[in-house]
Amino acid sequence: MNDQEPIIPAEPPADHSVEGDAEPIPPHLRQAVADLARRVEQDAGGDEEVVREYEERYYGSVRSRLAAPGEEPVEGVRTPARTKRSPSFSRVTENERKWAALAHASTLLTALVALVSGGLGVLLTMLIPVFIYFSFRKRSEYVAFHALQAFAIQLVGTVGWLALVVVGTIVGVALLFVSIILMLVLVGFVLVPIVILAYIVFILASLALPLGMVIYAVIAAVETWNGHNYRYPYIARWVEHQLYGDSHAWA
Repeated sequence: MNDQEPIIPAEPPADHSVEGDAEPIPPHLRQAVADLARRVEQDAGGDEEVVREYEERYYGSVRSRLAAPGEEPVEGVRTPARTKRSPSFSRVTENERKWAALAHASTLLTALVALVSGGLGVLLTMLIPVFIYFSFRKRSEYVAFHALQAFAIQLVGTVGWLALVVVGTIVGVALLFVSIILMLVLVGFVLVPIVILAYIVFILASLALPLGMVIYAVIAAVETWNGHNYRYPYIARWVEHQLYGDSHAWA
């Protein structure tokens, strides 16, 4: 055998390059990337502000809508304005019942004075529920509410009736005048009695206002004397709106 040394394959030249090494990023390219990232963040923040402003303006804060009752509102968040709700009169004292019934009963005095004085004395008797209202507006909401109801129905039954009669009389006189002129063509002889009859029917129908005022006042006086919360049709809702700024019915 030949005494020869074994042949060892030559190793490839060592690569002195380190993994991950690359050419350095130019400064202008790095600045451009940073500006782009900052612009994206600003745009996202601006969109969030727009959405928040829209919610607060048209729907109120989402947190305030989802907050539990009695929880303090978040600082810096607008909450929707709340209107005062009409109270429920569950407990009424005997004194409150008497004054509320007196306010409604004053309507009967107004009607009696109107018949005797031709309507001139109602300006004084109509002030009775007004005085009661100002006396109890800070002491009893029950009395104040019914006093305003009594004043409102007296206003409709007297001043409203007088205004209706005046307007109806003006219209009736105008129609009668036209009918007299039309007598020249014989049509007026038929229209004149029709106009007169219509005016009489109108006057009788208009008496429903003062008559209804008296009937409702008697019912209201009896109900409030018994401690009930009687409400005039339509008038009670108007009084609620004046006192509390809403139209919710009372319990």
